[in-house]
Amino acid sequence: MATRIRARDFWRGLGLAVLALAGLALGLVAEWALHPAPVPGLLLALVSFALYVWLSGKAVLAWWPDVDSLWRKDRHWSAFVVMLPVVAGACPTSAGAQQTIFNVPSADVLDRGKLYLEGDNLWRPSEPRLALFTGRGVVGLGSHVEAGVNLGGFTTPGRSAPTATITVKWQPWRSGPFALTTGAHGLFFLRGAGDGTPSVHVYAHGSYTAPTHTRLTAGAWLASAGYVNAETTKGALFGFEQPASSHLNVIADWFTGKNGIGYLTPGISATAGPWTLYAGYSVKNGNSKGNALLIEIGVNP
Repeated sequence: MATRIRARDFWRGLGLAVLALAGLALGLVAEWALHPAPVPGLLLALVSFALYVWLSGKAVLAWWPDVDSLWRKDRHWSAFVVMLPVVAGACPTSAGAQQTIFNVPSADVLDRGKLYLEGDNLWRPSEPRLALFTGRGVVGLGSHVEAGVNLGGFTTPGRSAPTATITVKWQPWRSGPFALTTGAHGLFFLRGAGDGTPSVHVYAHGSYTAPTHTRLTAGAWLASAGYVNAETTKGALFGFEQPASSHLNVIADWFTGKNGIGYLTPGISATAGPWTLYAGYSVKNGNSKGNALLIEIGVNP
């Protein structure tokens, strides 16, 4: 059972969380100040992203000192370091596309050499409480293909099961407001078979953008044993995106079924320069105790 948080640790964690957000804000201000110089902008984005990962990890440790997670024993750099091979060689140019809505892969595909980094934080307030962290790096390969890696499985309280998920997305067809997109996720456990065996998740969906700029997405997915359930699992997926202003979108997505990805998540996304903030509430299919707050911060350096 997790130990009760002390008032001193609560305020220390809150201060570290504020510093983590301040690191992101510093990167945003510096990006504006140095625009359009591309290389300094890329370096500042990477540094501010690293600060966010490190300081938010320290905040988690302050709130839950019994954590076995990404940040224990100086492992808070691992997500950023493992992402470096993905982002190395990517051209330091800006990109405007988000690569998921919340959890459902979007109909956006990065152009060749363009880069996207994201940190996802999920908090479940009901008992048994938990927090999860996932880091993501994506790069455009050209010919309507992007690829990347997600580092996840970092949870508190309790023992983490770190994973690396290799991702590929391909958009074979787009015509006006219509697009067809498909992709695959390969899940690997970083500490070996003791945590789980490799598995795969594939999906395909179609999207339509209405004259009101509303984008609707619908499709299907299939996962091998061990990805979201002990057995092979399949289901449908849906997405909704509606711009409310030039910097604010109302968004939602849904994976069907009672499984590891079976959530309906409505919320908003807001952009400022190269940064995008996503805030939503994930409703677990068939189990209200699985509901959780989801915060994602992405950057297009």
